Amino acid sequence: MSAGVRGHVASGYATVRDAFAVLADADPTYCAQFTAYRNNVPVVDLTCGPWAEDALLPVFSCGKGAIGVTVAHLVEQGKLDLDARVADYWPVFAAAGKEAVTVRQLLSHQAGLPTVDGGYTTAELLDHDALAERLAAQRPFWRPGAAFAYHGVTVGVLADELVRRTTGRTLAEVFRDDIAAPRGIDVHLGVPESLDARVVPVDLPTDAELTAGLASVPMSAPDSLDALVAPSDAGPVWTWVNGVAARRAGPAALAGLATARGLARMYAALGHALDGPALASPDVVAQVSQLQVAGDDLLSGLPFRYGIVFQRPVEPRLAYGSFQAFGHDGLGGCVGVRDPYYDLSFGYTVKRIVLPPRCDARALHLMRAVRAALA
Repeated sequence: MSAGVRGHVASGYATVRDAFAVLADADPTYCAQFTAYRNNVPVVDLTCGPWAEDALLPVFSCGKGAIGVTVAHLVEQGKLDLDARVADYWPVFAAAGKEAVTVRQLLSHQAGLPTVDGGYTTAELLDHDALAERLAAQRPFWRPGAAFAYHGVTVGVLADELVRRTTGRTLAEVFRDDIAAPRGIDVHLGVPESLDARVVPVDLPTDAELTAGLASVPMSAPDSLDALVAPSDAGPVWTWVNGVAARRAGPAALAGLATARGLARMYAALGHALDGPALASPDVVAQVSQLQVAGDDLLSGLPFRYGIVFQRPVEPRLAYGSFQAFGHDGLGGCVGVRDPYYDLSFGYTVKRIVLPPRCDARALHLMRAVRAALA
């Protein structure tokens, strides 16, 4: 095994450790964590590179998994109905022709609200109320339900407002107090100063790496809707998430922090009792992971498949496992996955930004190695 790899694997999973070691030996800059649960037991827990096993890393959109898990938990409790109208919970949302939009449509990127007219700033994003108010007043950019496009940032604001309306608490508070803290799930939607010593910034690409890595990625025209999806003053999002303001606020859609252990445990808790009852029944897990939309994203043009917040597998880019698998990746390469068919849950974090932006192919390779070890 590579000297840079440490951690443990359960009996029968030595080939996964070997696969991780090969990846570490192939790239001296590789700095990653990988954890896998089978049933409710961690069977793989590995780290490589000069960072701690419990280092917290900004995981970009991988944090949307926490949104999906929170929604599932509220559906399980009967506090949220996927087929109810959003306006039933949030009356002012009915403005500008949105009175019939359902929670299901809102949380599967069909509501036509990937941004607001004229865009928005980081101050509005971190304020929450300001951006939620603008989204409630916004006329959809397409007829809700007629198409889908990734609501990369706004899905977090929209889900947060739904949670506030149904529970009286923020999404981050519900996730922390009802889900993460009781079960020892090391995923955070906002990090207090007391945890700063564990936070590790993502490694940023050089200008040359950025130019080469983005060469194959279509650039948004300045006058396109796609150009308004991210905060107008944030600069590159991979720089912004390393800042203290993003770390403290931890907007779930793009700036949560986690360990691989935390991500894997969060997904495992959807199906198993882990220091508390399972977060959702198999029926509710099936509801939130059920395919809602599939095809080419209206803005990016890339093929995607979505359940309620969660991504569904798309070969080969998001090869998460079986036909039942679901999860969410993040711009830097991190990913969390639950695969009920195999009863596997995965978490993967990588310190150096992966370019072009995508789920790190090395994570998918390690997941395949775990599934192969079951044979």
